[in-house]
Amino acid sequence: MLQRCLLLGLCLVIGTAISPAKAQRSSSLIAPAEANRFGLERAWFTRVQFDSARGRIEHLRQHVSSKYGYTVHEVISARGRTVITDRDVDRFGKPLGKEGAQQQANKLVQQFTRSGIEAEIKSQVLPEITIYVVSDSGVVQAIDGETGRTRWSTAVGNPRYPTDAPGANDDYVAVVNGTTLYLLGQKTGGIAWQRQTLGAPGAGPAISDERVFVPMAGGTIEAYAVNDGRQPPWVFQSRGRAIVQPVIAGSGVAWPTDKGDLYVAEANLTGIRYRLETKRPIVARPTALPPNRIVVVSTDGYVNCIHESSGGLVWRFSTGEPIVKPAVAIGDALFVVTNDDNLFRLSAETGMEQWWAPRVREVISATKNRLYCLGDTGRLVLFDLETGGRVGELPTEQLDVRMVNFQTDRIFLGTSSGMIQCLREVDAEWPTIRSGGLEEKPKDEKGSAAKEEDAAAEEEPDAAPAADPFGAFGTEPAAGATETTGDPFADPFGSF
Repeated sequence: MLQRCLLLGLCLVIGTAISPAKAQRSSSLIAPAEANRFGLERAWFTRVQFDSARGRIEHLRQHVSSKYGYTVHEVISARGRTVITDRDVDRFGKPLGKEGAQQQANKLVQQFTRSGIEAEIKSQVLPEITIYVVSDSGVVQAIDGETGRTRWSTAVGNPRYPTDAPGANDDYVAVVNGTTLYLLGQKTGGIAWQRQTLGAPGAGPAISDERVFVPMAGGTIEAYAVNDGRQPPWVFQSRGRAIVQPVIAGSGVAWPTDKGDLYVAEANLTGIRYRLETKRPIVARPTALPPNRIVVVSTDGYVNCIHESSGGLVWRFSTGEPIVKPAVAIGDALFVVTNDDNLFRLSAETGMEQWWAPRVREVISATKNRLYCLGDTGRLVLFDLETGGRVGELPTEQLDVRMVNFQTDRIFLGTSSGMIQCLREVDAEWPTIRSGGLEEKPKDEKGSAAKEEDAAAEEEPDAAPAADPFGAFGTEPAAGATETTGDPFADPFGSF
């Protein structure tokens, strides 16, 4: 009898210990019923490919390609809707491609027509969307932003060294591990080149079409040539420590320092354009506000909107509270969260306050009519995008990884142990692109632009192209550029 009692007690203890663990695992995914209450659904979820016992997710970054994309054909008939894309595979496992997808869609329409059923094809081209996940052990993983499928995973550097947030363009991904800069091809994750930086990196890099910009704790910015990492880097000098990841804004690159200065330099030429001086340190990334403006926030509580090319002040807004998170630009609105958890919606055009909401820690994403934010209790809070009224809350307290998404209408949440999930509104099967996206190319009579696009899609970018040994070192300004004269550090409109 005593043995039975002891056995029963042991089972109860084990069950009590296991139940919280199961509850914690289940809470890493938002339940479909909870999401459906607010018109949301889970688009996908995946687990990042690293040892969660030895590493954690450190950074999430999204890139919406302006060069690579895919075509979606919707065959609509009385029998329903069939979706065919050029990324689908045939019975032999080979991708259909553009011509194959079009042929298959046409064939399906013909089958409906022979059966006396009317059918039509609606086609659209969507950009390639990639989520780059970086762990603290140096694993870089590329995930398809619409399907959750892992494209590749690459380990860089020493897992004991810190790995900073990645920077990406259409062809490459740049990441810093310790004091080594790695350039990876976006197709397969192969290392195009790597090299030691001259100084100690203070944050992750930014990458333009031609240069990788790495901020240094000593205050300099080192700019390495994308096509040849062996070239000596350009070095931009700034006052204070550069410990915030730079931002590519138009034809320039912008970075702040802890002395309260914002510097803007040419992204593909040498020379600093101007310096903006604030009264307090800047600890948040600048925000690019297309087509030609930059927004910078400071711990002095001010939101400053300036011209990207000249540095001239467009407008200025005071929250009265320190700001340590970047401003988020969504459409014609700018969202700013203060250190006291107050959310302001401003007009991106004029800087006028449109509405205010308390108890908000971070803006996560936005859809057509809603704004999704992290509340002060760790829950996902839904706001009416136009009025600021609270719509509801979702339990996300166990999700400690979030990505601020200003480019599309998707919501990305996860856990540092490796679980990532994507939410979307039920009627938003295809993403709404707010920033980035495919660029329109003019076509000549022979369709040369289309041929060049196809050739670019087939080109393998992992191997960096050979550098021109006779190329200029970027000292001459490009055609139409304004040549810098006088003091490059002069404030164009004075100190605040």
